[in-house]
Amino acid sequence: MANLIPKSTIEQVKDAVNIVDFIGKYVDLKKKGKYFWGLCPFEAENTPSFTVDEVGQRYKCYSCGRSGNVFDYISEKNGLSFPQAVVKAAESVGIKIDQKYTENAANHFNEKDQDLINLNTQAAEIFTHLLLNTDLSTEALKYLVETRKLDRATITEFQLGFLPSSWSLHDFFDEKKIPVEIQLASGIISQYDDGSFHDVFSNRIMFPLKDSYGNIVGFSGRTLDKANSAKYINSKETAVFKKSQLLYHFDVAKQAAKLSQHLILLEGYLDVIAAHKVGIDYGVASMGTSLTKDQLQLISRNSPTLTIAYDGDSAGQNATWRAIEEAKKFPHLQLEIVTIPDKKDPDEYLQAKGPAALKQIFEEDSTSINDFAFEYLKQNRNLENPANLSDYTNDLLKFLGSHSNPIANDLTLKKLSDQFGLSRSVLDQSLKQVTAPDQVQAEYHQNLEKASDPPTEVKARDPLSSQEAMIERKMIVSALYHETVFQEIEKQGKVIFHDPRNQLYYFLIKGYRGKHPGNQAIGDALMANMTADEKDNFNQLLTDQVDFYASDNIKAIDDYLWQLSSRIPFEKKIKQTKIEIQQAINLNQNDRIKELNVQLAKLMKEKAGNKRG
Repeated sequence: MANLIPKSTIEQVKDAVNIVDFIGKYVDLKKKGKYFWGLCPFEAENTPSFTVDEVGQRYKCYSCGRSGNVFDYISEKNGLSFPQAVVKAAESVGIKIDQKYTENAANHFNEKDQDLINLNTQAAEIFTHLLLNTDLSTEALKYLVETRKLDRATITEFQLGFLPSSWSLHDFFDEKKIPVEIQLASGIISQYDDGSFHDVFSNRIMFPLKDSYGNIVGFSGRTLDKANSAKYINSKETAVFKKSQLLYHFDVAKQAAKLSQHLILLEGYLDVIAAHKVGIDYGVASMGTSLTKDQLQLISRNSPTLTIAYDGDSAGQNATWRAIEEAKKFPHLQLEIVTIPDKKDPDEYLQAKGPAALKQIFEEDSTSINDFAFEYLKQNRNLENPANLSDYTNDLLKFLGSHSNPIANDLTLKKLSDQFGLSRSVLDQSLKQVTAPDQVQAEYHQNLEKASDPPTEVKARDPLSSQEAMIERKMIVSALYHETVFQEIEKQGKVIFHDPRNQLYYFLIKGYRGKHPGNQAIGDALMANMTADEKDNFNQLLTDQVDFYASDNIKAIDDYLWQLSSRIPFEKKIKQTKIEIQQAINLNQNDRIKELNVQLAKLMKEKAGNKRG
């Protein structure tokens, strides 16, 4: 088992490193209130939403959602394991860690997890041995060599293997004195109710699945039985295997991407191997799952460019579209699309056209996501029909409006206008309407000008109205950063903000969230059409409310809504009535005094009955 860094050493490093000083070397941090603020170091943004708490020694980004201590920051930013992050933090303050701990840093697991890794490693070795050196795997080897054109060197390099149905992993591991608990925890062996054991991957070609550091954490098995509906099956989720967080071949591809500044996302394991055969080692695959946020974070941390090169058939193109929709959420990640001709997958195309042809497609024949959308959205539509053409155009405009690339969008609009004879000015206007939240964005500057000179009572607020303004600002910021809060506000009914600027901001938030559900922090999107002065005003609102960024507490929001709609209006009426009573006393208006006292008593009674339950 690997030597673990002692807890006392970890605590020593943690105490010695000031998280503000460390992160401040890489991020321009400015103190606002209790926290230090800066632009997110993980994703591109224009509005500071990354906070560092010097007292708590933690960071939190309200745009991408990442949070943690200094070790988490180092690990997330640099793609390092926890012990590697500890070592890097220690180096920054001159603390030396014994070499016996640092040598095994990349393979740091707790004892139980390391047992799973060791078992998987032994399993992979026996699978490859069974494939290449026994008569039990003749059919599997024939498939890989003759059908898939893999030589023994490639099979060995990728550690491919086979598990014959006549073999027993349980017996093999029993001979190795590996506890049954570890065997079952690995997910490659199961136990029936009668106590007998079963190899989950029996009669399947085996692909080892590795984490970012090359540790074998699971397997995928391909059946040779055409009647088996489950062509591929993966290991079950374990303490070390989370398939939504891993990419096949990523441990190798991330190193190649340092040189190429490029990753290619492929659909299958054999496609990755096909890319390798033509000299492209920066290919990865998502293990048969839809592309996930965790996988995209791995990609975006290690490459500025992602080429999606799924299969050329209908299923592959649909998967490409879904991948684009997810990848667009990482605006700094440049996306390119490769469509394999003749509806083939890369491995099929390699065998049909040869290495040079496949390499050319990967390196020279990519298209933009706009060009892909232009053709993809035409599917199953008769565009000679005006209604179908209108639907197609609207869908394409929505896609263009969902990501910010003015030059690419301009080229696509020209192409759309030329191909279908549509008015360019109408298309430009339509795109603005799609991009703008409702009609508010189109009227933004006019409304903001009106809001920039608020009425006297807004400028000179008394203590009560100052409290109201503070609550309004907190509601705005919370709705800006948390969609769940916005939904709660809408559920409660129409909310009137008495500060005109706050009312305008809420209209903008409501319009944008209506067009783009599912987004969390949307500050950058709202600031896209603001002038520099307007952005300063908006940023001031955000920085004034730094302590409230994290509030997605629905109970707190309900309380603020109640205060705005019930408590504060009552207190305003009571205060105004008391002022009028004093004025009536000064003027000796006895009848008026009696009338106002009755009114005041009624208000006080209503206020008492309107207490928050």
